[in-house]
Amino acid sequence: MRIDQLHPTPTDAEPLEIPSELLESVQRHQAHLAALIASMQAAGVQDDTIETSVRTLVDSYADELTVAIREMMKVDRHV
Repeated sequence: MRIDQLHPTPTDAEPLEIPSELLESVQRHQAHLAALIASMQAAGVQDDTIETSVRTLVDSYADELTVAIREMMKVDRHV
């Protein structure tokens, strides 16, 4: 998957090939984000709840992405 294939498509995105090692994570977090948006819309949540929910999701993704990138770099160094 390339960044210009994400939905919604980022504006002015340069095509970026997402490494296969990260693809599952990217797809899972994209699905989580879509589900979060749908559930917040259905619940009519307040702004502070939206901010907290998004921060939790982003922090989780950042942690997972950091671990994956570190692992990828270790493999690259041993090649």
